[in-house]
Amino acid sequence: MSVKISAIGRFEYNSGSSTSSLELIRKAARPCIERSEYSKEDIGVLINVSVYRDNYFCEPAFASFVQNDLGINHDKEDSSEPKTLSFDLLNGAMGFLNACQVVDAMIDSGRVKAGLIVSGDVIDYEMNERSEDSRFQLSGAAMILGRNGTDDSGFGMFYFRTFAELQDAYESYISFNNKRLTMMFRRSPDIERIYLDAVSRGLKEFLAKEKLNMDDFDWIIPQQISQGFISGLCELLAVDSSKVVNVAKKDSDLFNASLPCALAHLFDNDLAKKGDNALIIGVASGIQVGCTTYRF
Repeated sequence: MSVKISAIGRFEYNSGSSTSSLELIRKAARPCIERSEYSKEDIGVLINVSVYRDNYFCEPAFASFVQNDLGINHDKEDSSEPKTLSFDLLNGAMGFLNACQVVDAMIDSGRVKAGLIVSGDVIDYEMNERSEDSRFQLSGAAMILGRNGTDDSGFGMFYFRTFAELQDAYESYISFNNKRLTMMFRRSPDIERIYLDAVSRGLKEFLAKEKLNMDDFDWIIPQQISQGFISGLCELLAVDSSKVVNVAKKDSDLFNASLPCALAHLFDNDLAKKGDNALIIGVASGIQVGCTTYRF
């Protein structure tokens, strides 16, 4: 284990007025950077994982706007000065965990000193009558990862698996209707059961591969899809709910902000003690399952 979390920032949007992806990210990333031991010049990579951006635009990379807005090595002219690689990594609600793996590998290889991951998904809530409500909680999230010191805290091995045969259980796509673009959502009525089934299969494979069992973990950090999903996960894993981080809102999905919000809950409330081991479980459309471990 060589890469650990330096700082986390989050911003929950509650107002009824309009907001933007950039605003959500800005309000989460600025305090994150202020709390980190790394300066802006130390950030060698910036990854944006927001899937749903303002006006649903795709190019150029939204991460470049974030980099400029936050002033992270955005105006360097001398080639010898610090530079930051910025790009988008889009993979539904699995994006944040995917980005953790990428930054972990880049830091471990010595390519960068620290990395910043951000998300700020914005959904148009004037849904077409043919679409389901997205149920996403508008939230900004940011996390800085950096090289570990002399202890053994940080991320372990990462695992990802896609169950392609279940890919039709959750769909989102753009529809052009009444001269405007509308984001459309389609879910199976049993989507949370499908998620839990995929988690069961993927987690069994991950634990066997890493020679681990559930008793090895002090904390379980799942995707914050809903309170019902987390309750179902507790039953599935047969673990005490006190070990499972639950910051999910009622009938609201934290989506890409799930992992940073759950981890921030442990850090901010001094719940995780030095040496505690956590199992991180992600699940997303695809249907995808992602797992890793984290030692505090």
